[in-house]
Amino acid sequence: MKSYVKIAITGGPSGGKTTLIEALKKELGQKCAVVPEAASILYRGGFPRFKESLGVIHAQKAIYYTQKELEDMVCELSQKPLIVCDRGSLDSAAYWPESEGHFFKTINSSKEAEFARYDWVIHLDTAGADFYDTSNPIRTETYQEAWDLNAKIKHAWEGHPRRVVITHNEDFLSKMTTSLSVIHAIMAHKSAEDIKKEILQ
Repeated sequence: MKSYVKIAITGGPSGGKTTLIEALKKELGQKCAVVPEAASILYRGGFPRFKESLGVIHAQKAIYYTQKELEDMVCELSQKPLIVCDRGSLDSAAYWPESEGHFFKTINSSKEAEFARYDWVIHLDTAGADFYDTSNPIRTETYQEAWDLNAKIKHAWEGHPRRVVITHNEDFLSKMTTSLSVIHAIMAHKSAEDIKKEILQ
């Protein structure tokens, strides 16, 4: 029997994922294990970044399979009650240059199978134009490209039974406080409906 809750923290570039995950590590300490972002590992290690469709497909396949192995390893070895994933497998579908059907055929999976890998999905919307962070050397998107990606990622996860979307807030601290409140509510076994009613309205 599974002894942990697994959450994918996703969203557009500059949504606050890294900040939230760092806050969780400090606040929850030994109760939390983090699955690092596969794309950052690969690109920082020198994985080529081609803009052509075929190059993007190869890169996203590498990210998808690396993500899967990282998740399996952390879930099997960490023995922590909370597993937090820096992005999830369906983020690759948002970057995929072909159809969604082509993506699932290529990775030999389905939307339902990918949904089932995560108990919860938390989507952090990209920050507003005045707050868009360009300091990350891995981030190559313009602000408009980031917002377009944010919408594509949101669409890729549409239909997950326990997805929570945390919208852009000009007060970044409030956004992080809300996000942490959502995760505490998840750990307290609240339903998605209750969380949306009690925290997000």
